Amino acid sequence: MKKTKLNHAIEYLSSTLVFSYFFIHNIFLVLIGIIFSIYLININFINRIIKSFYKNLVNKKESIELNAKDTETEINPINKKSTKKDTKLTLVETIEELGFIPSLDNNDETNVA
Repeated sequence: MKKTKLNHAIEYLSSTLVFSYFFIHNIFLVLIGIIFSIYLININFINRIIKSFYKNLVNKKESIELNAKDTETEINPINKKSTKKDTKLTLVETIEELGFIPSLDNNDETNVA
């Protein structure tokens, strides 16, 4: 009930501010009246945007909390990989770990790249 009374008051205020130009000759009052009237025209659209913004904000907070809980319980896959010594590494993984391209000879340990 209070919102409708407030909306009616803003409607009268906006039209009064626009018509006040004839008496006061102040353009700023007219601009304020136009802004109020544009707000009243688009009030439903603005409310939907605000609701969707809050809804997305709540969803993001929940997903951040869930991700934080998941990362606490999840084992780091990098550590899991580094503990396996028996597996053969691909050339890309070897280059990433050593920092250079290894030669075919095991005795030759020069930095090629």
